[in-house]
Amino acid sequence: MTGWLVALNKAWDTLAKSAPVSRQYRSKLISTEVPLDVLAAMRATDNAPCLMLQTELPPDALFELGGMRLSLMPDTTGIFLVLSLEDSSRRDLFATICADVVSAAALANRNDALDQFLARLNAWRQFLRDRRDGLSRPETVGLIGELIILDQILTSHANGLSTWQAPNDGLHDFVDGGHALEIKTGLGPSSTITISALDQLDASGLSRLDLMHVRLIETPEGKPLRDFISDISARLPNDTGRRAFENALLSRGLMPDDDVARAVPRVQLRAIESYQVQENFPRLIRANLPVAITDATYSLEVRAIAGFATDTAFILEAFVQGDQS
Repeated sequence: MTGWLVALNKAWDTLAKSAPVSRQYRSKLISTEVPLDVLAAMRATDNAPCLMLQTELPPDALFELGGMRLSLMPDTTGIFLVLSLEDSSRRDLFATICADVVSAAALANRNDALDQFLARLNAWRQFLRDRRDGLSRPETVGLIGELIILDQILTSHANGLSTWQAPNDGLHDFVDGGHALEIKTGLGPSSTITISALDQLDASGLSRLDLMHVRLIETPEGKPLRDFISDISARLPNDTGRRAFENALLSRGLMPDDDVARAVPRVQLRAIESYQVQENFPRLIRANLPVAITDATYSLEVRAIAGFATDTAFILEAFVQGDQS
């Protein structure tokens, strides 16, 4: 991606030195090595850097988030997709996003390049919608816990990546055929599990909901996030799956250049404790609360829910096999 970052900044610098013309944008082809004709551009009205590609998208795919805008611009030669910087303080992130989506297209073949470009752009859209910066340490720990479960699912379900719904803002972290898994991850000793939203333990519309408590310890001999990512990438059957995984990680909040989150903390898995969320499981349910309460965060005492404990291997097998008993 670094090479494309340099190429884009060089193109924008060149365009900034050229005199504005009567057209809305002055543009420059980035490279002939990309299977798509992607243009670095400069908006005439305010010299805002842009990325342009001649293609169309449905209106609901367009956005204005995080100081950036994705819009359509009609031209005599057709419709152009324009990603523009609207907040100059976010120039570095904008350049990173542009270089990243160009890199995704450059790594694809000609028949697949547009799909990969748009898929990566959509992952960035999700990122911009949910946050302004990368993962915090607690968020990194939470992601590691989800990846530990995903890795176990993939051992017997080659296409299990699609069950990981957390990157899509799913109500539950994993869902397949009416069976949902809610993952909570703790680092170090803890006697409680934090439930961060009213709907996380709501089993409405599901045939089964399980709460899985991934317990980690921090140690210099442990694995960082990047190793968990590498393990899963190695399990995926093809490049298409690996690219989808990279997009899911971005949607989940992990930026491509976030080396800190990838390196620390280093952890070992201590245990995975699982609980079936049955009718009498202690929890807050929106339907049972006054309408004035719109959301809540609460903690479960682990010892108090021991009676709902279920074998983790059984849960994962049931999830993979679609056994909703």
